[in-house]
Amino acid sequence: MVALPPGVLTARLTNQLMKRFLFFFLLFVSCSGYSQSRMLSPADMQRDLAILYAAWTTLHPGIYRYNTPEGLEARFNAVRARTAQPLDEKKFYLLLSQLAETVHCGHTYLNPLNLPKAAQARLLPDRVIPLFFVLDQKRHLVITHSVDTARLRAGDRIMAINGVPCGRIIDSLLTVSRSDGRNAIGKKLNNCNETPDEANGYSLFDIYFPLFFPHTDTVLTIMILPFSQRVPRRVAVTTLSLAARMERYEQRYGPVPTGEKTFVYRMVCPSVAYMKFGTFAFWNSTFDPAAYVDSVFADLLGRGGVRDLIIDIRGNEGGDNTGNRILSYIVKSKTGCVDPDRPCYRYLAIDSSLLPFLSTWDPSFKKPKDPSLFFRNEIGLYEHRKADPCDFIVPRPRTFRGRVWLLTDARNSSAGFEMARNFRAAGRGRIVGEETGGSQQGINGGEFFFLTLPHSQMEIDLPLIFNDHPGKPDRGIAPDVRASVTQQSIARGRDRQLDVVMEEIGRAR
Repeated sequence: MVALPPGVLTARLTNQLMKRFLFFFLLFVSCSGYSQSRMLSPADMQRDLAILYAAWTTLHPGIYRYNTPEGLEARFNAVRARTAQPLDEKKFYLLLSQLAETVHCGHTYLNPLNLPKAAQARLLPDRVIPLFFVLDQKRHLVITHSVDTARLRAGDRIMAINGVPCGRIIDSLLTVSRSDGRNAIGKKLNNCNETPDEANGYSLFDIYFPLFFPHTDTVLTIMILPFSQRVPRRVAVTTLSLAARMERYEQRYGPVPTGEKTFVYRMVCPSVAYMKFGTFAFWNSTFDPAAYVDSVFADLLGRGGVRDLIIDIRGNEGGDNTGNRILSYIVKSKTGCVDPDRPCYRYLAIDSSLLPFLSTWDPSFKKPKDPSLFFRNEIGLYEHRKADPCDFIVPRPRTFRGRVWLLTDARNSSAGFEMARNFRAAGRGRIVGEETGGSQQGINGGEFFFLTLPHSQMEIDLPLIFNDHPGKPDRGIAPDVRASVTQQSIARGRDRQLDVVMEEIGRAR
């Protein structure tokens, strides 16, 4: 055996140790389900915060709706203090998300779909929980579907994940959960649901649970309280990619209804018709929702003996104005302008320094507005002098004359909220379910910029129009009959809210 000089031996051992370290490090990165993030310098974060502050205070129509200038400055100062030292970009993403939540605008958030591809790869998890669940009326996380193991069943309650109690998980998620107004706790809680219809993308839980509670294993330990039992037990579940979760779901439960597949028309019985409209968002789709609405009402109106119509918009956040077309087949008189929208802007021209960071689908949003066509209103925003007061919902030549029931939930916001609001204003029927999201005081939307912060590459959606409704309460649309999902209804495979409508129909006869 030839003795090696101490320096050579040390170098060789160091190489071996480095190779072993590198192997286990790469194995950790691969198995943990997360790509390597990067560190952001204080200078880069401060520059991005300056751009965000300038964009919000000069362009966002609702920035001072629920914040004072002094309060907003204090919130930014708190984030500036947190970024005085280098930060992992995931921590900065979390800070920006919590800052966006304080605007109290359902359209102001860090949209994962609008992140640059490289940032998506670093910030979004490669693996997600193999379960779907909802919060019941007691704020319990209740499993609706499991794609990992048969040991978990619908109705089982999740008590903790990796030792973190669910109450703490929910409280953390609420700090990044978007909503309109200060009182939209139902919408904020609904955002915490993990539902199959959103399984093609990342849910709030998918994105933020690992940011609040980092984990390095592909296996999650779930503390479960099985339905109708008193003794909890631990179950290990293996995280999956988004594609694998969807594939396993469809193998076990069948295709997930998304897009136009959420549109359903059927007869519950000869006297009761049911229509489901799960979304009004059909961008870049060949599906024609207006033609569909016309066709189902043509069938309905051609039938005899239908006394009750159930219109189900649960899960519908919004999109276009398909809701008005639906309502045109049930209203008895011209409606929709008792409390018309007042579209308001914060800007007439955009500072040129911000233009490189703003993208949108319509270049006209970036063009200066003619000052002679706008006036500064009582809330300090710009309102068009010749704006149409509203778009009336005009009854069709033939309309449904029976009783109408609208099923709502807290996810209804944007155009989903507006349909519920117009339905209530028309006085055409009863609303059953949960209070909607949105705010009767007005929501921001209509036109958007996608603000990309250049140094961190993070994107925040920026709505440009505030629809003012002065004197209205800061709440969604409350149902006439409240009905919430329960652990028992999930365990028994029952649609409790639809059951309640059928009970109400039975009593109304």
